[in-house]
Amino acid sequence: MKYPNCPECTRLWSAYAKATNDFFRLDGKLQVAGLSHDHEAVKELLPVIEKVAAERNDTRSQIAAHELDAHPASEAASA
Repeated sequence: MKYPNCPECTRLWSAYAKATNDFFRLDGKLQVAGLSHDHEAVKELLPVIEKVAAERNDTRSQIAAHELDAHPASEAASA
């Protein structure tokens, strides 16, 4: 996290970390279900994984937008 003193950065990065952990945890379960030929589990996990992936992507977009809005000077300095 670039801005540890920014509460919104902290909130967004925490949400992103949670979504990323959830995604990989569910993806592991999906892989096990696939290898076990557990079609019912695969069927149940796919929409959940898609939802978590969408949340993760949305949070990533929110982070980028927040950094541009709240921390524009640092973006120019790193360019």
